[in-house]
Amino acid sequence: MRITDQTLLVLLIIALLVTFGSIIIILEKLGTNSALAGFATFDTGVVNVTIQSTVDINLIVENVDFGSGTIFTGGINTSLNTSDIDWGGGSNPNGFSNPGPFQVRNDGNVDVDISVNSSNTASSFIGGTNPGYYFVGSHVGADEGCGGFDGLNITNNATLLSFSTTDQQICNNLTYGDTADTLNISIFIDIPSDAATGLKTDSGFQVHAEQN
Repeated sequence: MRITDQTLLVLLIIALLVTFGSIIIILEKLGTNSALAGFATFDTGVVNVTIQSTVDINLIVENVDFGSGTIFTGGINTSLNTSDIDWGGGSNPNGFSNPGPFQVRNDGNVDVDISVNSSNTASSFIGGTNPGYYFVGSHVGADEGCGGFDGLNITNNATLLSFSTTDQQICNNLTYGDTADTLNISIFIDIPSDAATGLKTDSGFQVHAEQN
């Protein structure tokens, strides 16, 4: 039987289609047919970074100097305090200066609890009969980092705390944002009339921070 040219052409096309299809199937199995099929392939990647917490506080006001002055006599204590408006500061008597309070700033990247202690008590620092040496957490203003103006996070904010060698907390959540990360620590001293004269220095004042 004679095969026409048209039949041969059809058979050739069928053979080419079968061959091409087989190649595509083989490339699919190998995962390399994207170019022939005209499709783009993609995969996903992951980028990881871990930021560790850092506890870092600084006393940006680290010196309280009441200067020199005279004291009351006759058994009357001379009371001094830092010039913090929350506690009526700024009017120390008898020539003593009106320094500002200590100020601590949270320079870390986590909220922290703030505690204070000193290696000196009122007796070892001031001396005399019934001296007083106290501190209290107080507000900074717009940069307040311990509860804002409501004082909710300032521990014992209505009570003066006597200095002790044991830590006493004054703020249970000093935040770290740059616009609200500071806290004042106001200082109060009662000098008895029988206290010895001369320079009195407490270099044992310490502020501690613990991650909240």
